[in-house]
Amino acid sequence: MKLIIRQYLASLRERGELDALLPDLLSQLGLNVYSRPGRGTRQDGVDVGAVGSLDGGPESVYLFAIKPGDLTRKDWDGDSVQSLRPSLNEILDSYIPNRIPVEHRGKKVVICAVIGGDVQEQVRPQLVGFMEQHTTGDVGFEEWNGDRLALLIESHFLREDLLPSNSRSLLRKSLALIDEPDASFRHFSGLIKSLSAAGTGKPSDQIRTLRQISICLWILFSWSRDAGNTESAYLSGELALLHAWNISKRYVLEHTKDAEVVADAFSSVFTAYTQICRHFLGEILPHVNKLHAISAATQPSCGLDVNLKLFDLLGRLATAGLWACWGAEHTSEAAGAEAMLNEAQGYRWAVKTLIANNPALLLPVKDDQSTDISIALLLLVHDKDSHADIRNWLAEIADRAEFAHNVKGCYPCTLGSYGDLLLHPKKDDPEYLKAVTGGSVLYPLIALYSAITRNPKSYDQVARLQQATLPHCTFQLWYPNEQSEESFYTNNDLHCVSLCDIDLQQSGEDLLSQVFGECERSPHFNDLSAVRYGWWSLIVVACRHYGLPLPIHLLKRWCDQQAMAKGPEVAAVAGSAQRS
Repeated sequence: MKLIIRQYLASLRERGELDALLPDLLSQLGLNVYSRPGRGTRQDGVDVGAVGSLDGGPESVYLFAIKPGDLTRKDWDGDSVQSLRPSLNEILDSYIPNRIPVEHRGKKVVICAVIGGDVQEQVRPQLVGFMEQHTTGDVGFEEWNGDRLALLIESHFLREDLLPSNSRSLLRKSLALIDEPDASFRHFSGLIKSLSAAGTGKPSDQIRTLRQISICLWILFSWSRDAGNTESAYLSGELALLHAWNISKRYVLEHTKDAEVVADAFSSVFTAYTQICRHFLGEILPHVNKLHAISAATQPSCGLDVNLKLFDLLGRLATAGLWACWGAEHTSEAAGAEAMLNEAQGYRWAVKTLIANNPALLLPVKDDQSTDISIALLLLVHDKDSHADIRNWLAEIADRAEFAHNVKGCYPCTLGSYGDLLLHPKKDDPEYLKAVTGGSVLYPLIALYSAITRNPKSYDQVARLQQATLPHCTFQLWYPNEQSEESFYTNNDLHCVSLCDIDLQQSGEDLLSQVFGECERSPHFNDLSAVRYGWWSLIVVACRHYGLPLPIHLLKRWCDQQAMAKGPEVAAVAGSAQRS
């Protein structure tokens, strides 16, 4: 296990990775971290500051200067402002005299050079000489290299009594099977669930669990990145984030020390998740504007493989775009909000371009792919300039679905098994048609967005399909119920209620009134902790990860915002919903 952690540490970058891990490790060691890494602020050489006692020694101030990877001659005293020697000089010349908190002045200061890898031999004499030259009775130095960090992580995060042998085995198996993402994720999923089950007791247990989830996720990401296959890390990141929220949510409104520590631990998991998403999607984004490029890159054995993978990628891109929208809402600085809005716009472009260059996205093979479609639609509907793209996309889906039914082709179905989907459809079998199209979220979703974007042609086409071809099919939409908060983030039980028997023979305005009116009569969405505490994008992640329909409340939320801003396209829609 130490070798696994050692390799992980050597691959970490300084910003957002190694400096995200260190504060949690120091807290686990019993130190009080009073200064965390910051961007755009003067740090005077110190990346992390902490105070406390280690190994029974006197209480001291520990100042950490972090350098990723191996310490080379260039990293020691090169041209870069991030070189280690200038940082140590800044600590001695500026930080110690001026920036140590008043209550900690007079305590011994220990300057720690944190190195993710090793100190190269040609640099070691210079490092040791510097430390000996500047060591005094009040100031000392320590070297925290990869071996020491790995030992501390293994002994304080992954101790046998804290991380059971079965969990350690699951981590090893997940890392060993990175090139088989499904198997790797299955083992890591077992690890997350076993850690979550152990974190249901005292606050200290929950804090420990969050930190263990964080470090295990960072290790998996590091190994996946080195292997060039981050699929398992992406799925594991979603699951880890949802389980971390399920543990953290009860502390959101508290102002205790435990609540502060929990918030920091959750932030570490969230940082790992965002890093994984950026890395994964960074491999996809450069190719979305190339005709058939993503489809061909799936290396399919048949057209079904392309269809399944393309809709999955569509949902991931759109989820990232909605996270950017969320970030813009929660960024107080104007420049930061504008940057997040630009990022969201970039993901909108990627979604629209992916659809335009990959015809597989013009007809889903499974009805539950409506989750990925609804996430993409929610991202696009936020931008009025994209409403024409919504109309064109939904028109294609409706056209192709109608044609597939007419020719007994590969129409959307409720089958879930890959083997069954390979044999779909069975032609000239009315009973088979009824069995695999007994219910649908896809068609009412198309009708709903057609009504919002004023696309009567597609609305009428789906209404005609319901009346002529699918009179047996239950058109339905999904709403959370009182059990949803308990099960939403872990998917440990069935939960939800459905608005069934949606009749598209009514007008689009009447449909909106019915659907949004049901939101008013189903208040459990607003009771979800992620919604109450402003983390509504977690609902999107949960729906994407577990294959749940996206709650209509998220669409109504946008419509209400537009109505408040007196948006001409939706003011009448919102008004009709309220009258219902």
